[in-house]
Amino acid sequence: MKVLACIKQTPATEAVYSVDGGNVSWDVPGGGKPNVINPWDEYAVEEAVRLKENHGASDVGVLTIGADSVEESIRTAIAMGCTSATRVDSAGVDGSGAAGTARVLAAAIKAEGADIVLMGKQAIDGDTGTTPVMTARALGWTPLTYVSAIKEVGGGSITVERKIEAGTQTVTASLPVVISVVSEINEPRYPSFMGIRKAKKAAINVVDAGSLGVEGAYGAASANVDWSNITAPETKALETEMLTGSPAEVAAQLADKLIGDQII
Repeated sequence: MKVLACIKQTPATEAVYSVDGGNVSWDVPGGGKPNVINPWDEYAVEEAVRLKENHGASDVGVLTIGADSVEESIRTAIAMGCTSATRVDSAGVDGSGAAGTARVLAAAIKAEGADIVLMGKQAIDGDTGTTPVMTARALGWTPLTYVSAIKEVGGGSITVERKIEAGTQTVTASLPVVISVVSEINEPRYPSFMGIRKAKKAAINVVDAGSLGVEGAYGAASANVDWSNITAPETKALETEMLTGSPAEVAAQLADKLIGDQII
């Protein structure tokens, strides 16, 4: 049984962005990493590794689309326990919408020969949450969404627990499947020192999307969303007034101002 964790590299949550001429750049105050594994995908990587540890998966691969700059995130996944890695070069794929991305991922997954594919429920940049289901559709596999626990794997089937508005739902499906996970499923591990050393030397298989026989359109020309005109949101100047006095006096002043502004 082969398991694949699909990851995306996204801006770190503490990153500060700027827009210049329609181009977005990111920076982290203090010199930290501006780009990291999409936080939701960390849960997918962890669960993929646990499938090897607890359910006998023979190989746990990490798959992503991107330029060579994403290899740092790939090596983080390897340091967490993934045993193989594939990067689909983003040349010709950049600008794809969720559907185009799903088509490319589906073709790469077919080439890898996986039985179970894990993804985070959404990416924190695009935030559509549609790529897992679209990838399953492109593959013709069963999608299992909002999975909060994998209960049993064996005999060509998998049983999972889904987190839904009404509570939880237990579902059994035949393999292969595409699973999107929520944060309740696990606690992602920190890469070990030995894992980090191993990841630095690990080979990453790099493929071109054009060699995968992608079925359907992808790339900027196929996208339904136009990102050609990006501007920063307007900022508002705020005034701050510090209230002084004893706690009772400050409370009275604050109440008067809130009443005067018709907030309360």
